[in-house]
Amino acid sequence: MKKSLACALALSALGLAAPMRADTVFIPVVEPVNAAGAPLATQLWISNFDGVERPYATAFFQADRAEAAPKSASSTVPADRAIYLEKVAAAGETGLLAVDASPELAISAWIKSTRGKRVFYAGVPVITAENQIAAGTATYLNGVGRDGSRDVTQLALVNLGETAAQCQVDVVALDGSLVRNAGSVEVPARSMSRFDDALGLRGEAAVTAKVACDQPFYALAAMVDSKTSEVSFVNPADAVEKVKARKASAADSVITFTQSGSFHLATKAVPKKILRVPVPKQLNASRVSAEFDVVAGPWNPRLKKGAHNLIFFHRGRFRSNTLANVNAFGPNNNNFKSAQNLDLPARYSTSAKVGFAFQQGQTYHVSLLYSALDNKVTYGIYQGGKLVKGGQYDGSARNHLITVPGTGLVAEFGNYNNQELPEVSSLGWRFANFHVEITPAI
Repeated sequence: MKKSLACALALSALGLAAPMRADTVFIPVVEPVNAAGAPLATQLWISNFDGVERPYATAFFQADRAEAAPKSASSTVPADRAIYLEKVAAAGETGLLAVDASPELAISAWIKSTRGKRVFYAGVPVITAENQIAAGTATYLNGVGRDGSRDVTQLALVNLGETAAQCQVDVVALDGSLVRNAGSVEVPARSMSRFDDALGLRGEAAVTAKVACDQPFYALAAMVDSKTSEVSFVNPADAVEKVKARKASAADSVITFTQSGSFHLATKAVPKKILRVPVPKQLNASRVSAEFDVVAGPWNPRLKKGAHNLIFFHRGRFRSNTLANVNAFGPNNNNFKSAQNLDLPARYSTSAKVGFAFQQGQTYHVSLLYSALDNKVTYGIYQGGKLVKGGQYDGSARNHLITVPGTGLVAEFGNYNNQELPEVSSLGWRFANFHVEITPAI
């Protein structure tokens, strides 16, 4: 394992109120190839949001080699810093990276691809006890195959069990009916098997692959766009659904980050999810946009009308660095509020608050655009592709530029359980399909 940047990257204290869960997490290392056929490494950022240094240990299990001893390493992350690993495996190696981390450490992984001035970051799923698929349960990979210029390059099956797993992959129609059998395969214990032929899914029209294993597992597919070289991942879904094509940005120098599929279900054990949005280097941006899906869950009985965090999007600390702090408020309040304080002095901010009642079990698409050119923040709440509530308020970026540090941006979804009121955790709320575009200033 090559540690290309072992030096600590300053995070600045975020004022987090409680630790994260300490379970071992697993990162699939699939090493997809870009449009030119070059393999792309999995990169890792381990962030420490605590006031003291914290330990971590890694073990890399090579694909389809369950009998081989894992490659192990251990180190510490200094207080309020992050460790960046440019490569988590040697060139050509694929498999499963286990990270045993202290509770206060957040794990983010991604694949970087480029085409000209365009930079794409595809968030790699971090497999936890919360998002692994139970043995005998079916999951769905929607939209694999060929879809326009995008084509699946490989399918990966991760066996998290202690014995070998038998996995069945079927192609199904939108109504869930069987179209054909794609294959039955064995995956060794605690390992990942990668199929470069995607079990026959490659090259055919976009389909849904139904996957089931007799051990706890995870499944994903890697896609690549032949026009842009953007790599993306298809992650497990609970049901068959038709995948909508994302409209690509027309700009030729945009930095894109995408965390596909469901990436956080707020539970008492894991109420908050923190994602890092990387950038190649420090830069000034003319605009930053963010969007995601959220399925509304129950209102927190601690204070139903309290602030349920949808996204806290910032540069590494709260004061003067918040691009968006978006909250949903429950019964007897029923509001949606978006605020920012970019480059403002302490206790100053701008915001918009509008009446809106989120309904439990319904899916909402939230979009945010921070334009430094006119210093305006535009927000929108969508359902079924239609805008149901939207507006705009003033921004405050100094010199009409959004300075993005070399450590990138940070996005937090949900609150901790014991935060100071009126902030409350959003247990049972689900977050998916996070997408960010950063447009460098000319």
